[in-house]
Amino acid sequence: MKNKNRITLLNFLSNLLLRGISIFSAPIFSRLLGTSGFGVVSVYNIWTRILGVAVPMQSNLTLVNARVEYPEDQQDAYQSSVLTMSMLGFAAAAVLGTLFLKPISGFLNLPGFLIYLMLLQAFGNFATSFAGSKYTYEFKAGRNLLLSVGITLASLTLSLILVLSLPQEDRYLGRIWGNVIVYAGLGAILAVGVLRRGRTYFRPDYWKFCLTLALPMVFYSLSDMMLAQSDQIMLQTMLDSTSVGLYSLAYTFSNVLFTIFHSLNNTWAPFFFEDMKHGETEKVRSSAVNFLELFTILAMGFVLLAPEVFSIYAGRDFWSGMSLIPLFSAGYYLNFLCTFPVNYDYYHKQNKAVAVITISCALVNLGLNYLLIRAFGVVGAALATTLSHLLQLILHHLYASCILGKGEYPYPVKLWGGYGLAFLAVFALSYLIPDYWLARWGLGAVLGLWELTRIRKRRGLL
Repeated sequence: MKNKNRITLLNFLSNLLLRGISIFSAPIFSRLLGTSGFGVVSVYNIWTRILGVAVPMQSNLTLVNARVEYPEDQQDAYQSSVLTMSMLGFAAAAVLGTLFLKPISGFLNLPGFLIYLMLLQAFGNFATSFAGSKYTYEFKAGRNLLLSVGITLASLTLSLILVLSLPQEDRYLGRIWGNVIVYAGLGAILAVGVLRRGRTYFRPDYWKFCLTLALPMVFYSLSDMMLAQSDQIMLQTMLDSTSVGLYSLAYTFSNVLFTIFHSLNNTWAPFFFEDMKHGETEKVRSSAVNFLELFTILAMGFVLLAPEVFSIYAGRDFWSGMSLIPLFSAGYYLNFLCTFPVNYDYYHKQNKAVAVITISCALVNLGLNYLLIRAFGVVGAALATTLSHLLQLILHHLYASCILGKGEYPYPVKLWGGYGLAFLAVFALSYLIPDYWLARWGLGAVLGLWELTRIRKRRGLL
């Protein structure tokens, strides 16, 4: 139990560091780079994330499936083989980028040399993510934490040094180069380590297994990005940049909740796959109940405390975006509830179904954004995304429980429905008593203390 708790805590901290650092460093770099420089970096990062999904074909997401499919003595060989496949993807992208550099640069409205830096950073992001997935699913939590701390400290330190040494108009390059050098350099070292350990570069059966599972996830991940980003793009088109600014800062602040969820999910998922593999249904359910309870309390506490914290985080000009935070939080909570049917689908290799549902919801989100932004402005954009996540939950649950599970699905509505209603009550309360901060903070404190006693009783987070 102590070893499991240690792994859980270290993996949680690792993911929290990597995903949370961009949120907490944003106020620093936005001031140092100015609006124009910060905007260039933001656009650059969006396209880097897209390349990091499409080019390597998401092979890192199949490592957990490979642990179920292949014996332990084949894991290193599988990892080196699919990593080679992904690296060939980056080589092909580099060739295409060189051949079509001018039109690509013009389309993205970025200097040509930044295209090469994007590819380098996308490779580094992928390689470090590959290593992180490897350590997570091999339960090497100490290495995972060391990797996260090293990347976080090195990229922040180097970026700050470079930014402060450059003139104002070029400071955005310091932020970009700081990330590229750290991620690409460390990624190359980690990739060489995986290749040397596995010494298997091409095995058709490994590649076929990987591509069958990974290619649907490419479309899933790109659709997920569209689900998350299309509202801001459409606000820019249909309203104005001021509306986008108000919306974006509230969205970035609310992303704290998604960062916590993602970190907890990456910690919980390896144990879910192991328990499913050994047929331990009761463990699957009990760990899910602990996960449900913990994140529900965290989400309710976030909604209750958010107004006062946001007023410190943001300048007074942005305070009108405060009313969007409960809606963003509701969307993230619905996304959290999706993790149970989605992980069940992944275990049964139903990646195509996950991708189809996500693509469908992303398309619905585009239509809802168009209709609701016209009717309600920025509130309509937040509402559209929340409704799309609700549809996503309904479809994932119906597929997992009625089609795939057929009576064996371990997460019926009665398992999680009560937690959803509790969050809904706090969501409604946040709009009913926005000015009664003492009541909200008091309720948040009670919920937090109660959950701490629960964690102490079960002797672990999850």
